[in-house]
Amino acid sequence: MHLFPFARALLGSVAFLLAAGQAVAQSTCPPPAPTLETLKPEQVRADVRDRGFLWELTRDGRKSWLYGTVHVSRPEWLLPGRRVQAALQESEVLALELDPGDPELVRIFTAPGDAAREARVMAGLQPRLAKVAERECLPVAKLAAMRPILQVTTLGLQQSRRDGFHPELAVDAVLWGFMQRMGKPVVALETPAAQLEALTPATEADERVLVTRSLEEIESGADRRSMRRLLQAWADSDLPALASYEQWCECMETPQEQRYLRRINDERNGPIADRLLALHGSGKRFFAAVGALHMTGPQALPGLLRARGFEVRPVPPSRGNAP
Repeated sequence: MHLFPFARALLGSVAFLLAAGQAVAQSTCPPPAPTLETLKPEQVRADVRDRGFLWELTRDGRKSWLYGTVHVSRPEWLLPGRRVQAALQESEVLALELDPGDPELVRIFTAPGDAAREARVMAGLQPRLAKVAERECLPVAKLAAMRPILQVTTLGLQQSRRDGFHPELAVDAVLWGFMQRMGKPVVALETPAAQLEALTPATEADERVLVTRSLEEIESGADRRSMRRLLQAWADSDLPALASYEQWCECMETPQEQRYLRRINDERNGPIADRLLALHGSGKRFFAAVGALHMTGPQALPGLLRARGFEVRPVPPSRGNAP
């Protein structure tokens, strides 16, 4: 099971990755995320253009926006393009899945779970997971203290650094920073507890299969291949490629994986759409940034918002400095 595309919907991923400890500085370790001191302006500004998926939402004569994001990114993708920036400036409030500034994130995602269930889920897997953790320079003991599903998620996040992607540069976090500087409020569409509940497989049997499959894909490199393809589809604003994710991700091969996709993606979209409708009812023009996979499937957010009375119009991306 390639968990990372779904689990990355958790902005809390950054919190529990950091809670696992910083990688030891070795030449074989994944590169660390760039900092404000190490980011080079020419790198950040080398290819500024719209990426991702933007829709204009109109209802009651008032416009808002829906944006499909990714929760890891690279320096070259940091700055939003013209149309995304214009939508941010016109909006009055930013709606994210979770608020990165919420102090509950770390507490919720690092809280212990059901120890007996977790021991059964991880039976026989811990030595393999420890081997990968050592390869990726993560502290094995701190990683093992996490819930099983979060352990493999964290490994996937850490491994993606080898391809230049870092959760600290998440698009959501960048948008949050933009709105903070503009003095505009941020609201959360979900609570940390609700997102953790959604991320946790419904049954112990499902979790065992999902963790095992995810670990296999991390070990084989399939996780990295599919993640690169997914992130490139986002960077190219290629919605057909994103929509066909299940056909090429190598991650929908068991009933457990199929159930999990519905749990982590489709089943969350109705409540998110209802929250956005309520936010519209408050009279605010919002910019809602939600993981891009939520824009696909039978319960895709654009369709759900259309059913709730919004006129939904895709906004094509600008290229370079084009308006």
